[in-house]
Amino acid sequence: MIKGIGTDLLEIRKLRPILDQENYLADSFIRRTYTKSEIAEAESRDVPLYCYATRFAGKEAVFKALNDNGEDCRLSEIEILSENSGKPCVVLHGSARTLAEKKEISRILISLSCEDAYALAYAVAE
Repeated sequence: MIKGIGTDLLEIRKLRPILDQENYLADSFIRRTYTKSEIAEAESRDVPLYCYATRFAGKEAVFKALNDNGEDCRLSEIEILSENSGKPCVVLHGSARTLAEKKEISRILISLSCEDAYALAYAVAE
């Protein structure tokens, strides 16, 4: 049974100034938004910007699917990784996981898409 849906559209240029910094991995936005595994996955890509952008949009979509306003959990507690097939998957940690359990959400399906200017994410909580 569907318990929530969420979508987010991100203008990729909003992330570009952060990733254009020489030592962007030390940036507080990167450190408080992405997990170590997400950073490693993004950095393994030819264009890390697109991976960071789709993951950020994905995290926002998951917030909406959880019906969370951002006060109950942090972005870094929503982890979006890729399965071996390339399919994105959501792993919840900490208070995001607790919130999902409280709402009896057993899984979150997610779809991510990216073009030159925009990253799009759609999440369904079941």
